[in-house]
Amino acid sequence: MHKKNILHAVLILVVVLLSVMLYKFIAKAQEKQHFAKQLQTIPTFEFLDMEQYTFTKSNLKPNLPIIFINFNSECEFCQYEAQSISENLNQFKDVQILFVSTESLGAVQQFSEHYNLHNKQNITFLQDKDGLFNTLFDATTIPYILIYDKNQKLIKKHKGQLNANGIVRALHGDD
Repeated sequence: MHKKNILHAVLILVVVLLSVMLYKFIAKAQEKQHFAKQLQTIPTFEFLDMEQYTFTKSNLKPNLPIIFINFNSECEFCQYEAQSISENLNQFKDVQILFVSTESLGAVQQFSEHYNLHNKQNITFLQDKDGLFNTLFDATTIPYILIYDKNQKLIKKHKGQLNANGIVRALHGDD
């Protein structure tokens, strides 16, 4: 009788654990689906530019592809990416690039100047002081790139480093 009770308890425990695991799996799948749908067009956002003015979706230039790059100035991959873009600026003249970081404005400004990306008409550096980019854009890595077409429809979501040629290929649909 005692062994039978233990067997029932173990069986119930296994069923409960499997149920919890299944629930978490389904919840994670639904969350991924939600983000995938949310990112198909550029979500509403609010960050600060280098002059500490609010920069939102309404500040995006119309009819231009848009690239969001989530970065950290101390990240080597981000540095290589910025260097690659800097060396290939002519390929991005008809593209709006937004570099977004949670770092201080000083660190972001220094990064932009070091890679000669400051004061470029089509490049904007933004501070995400509240850390909302990760949530809004499903960013789980640094660097993290989102490429949108001129109609603000998602072309590519990329985790990790992507050099200028990779970005250009994605913009032209060659990826």
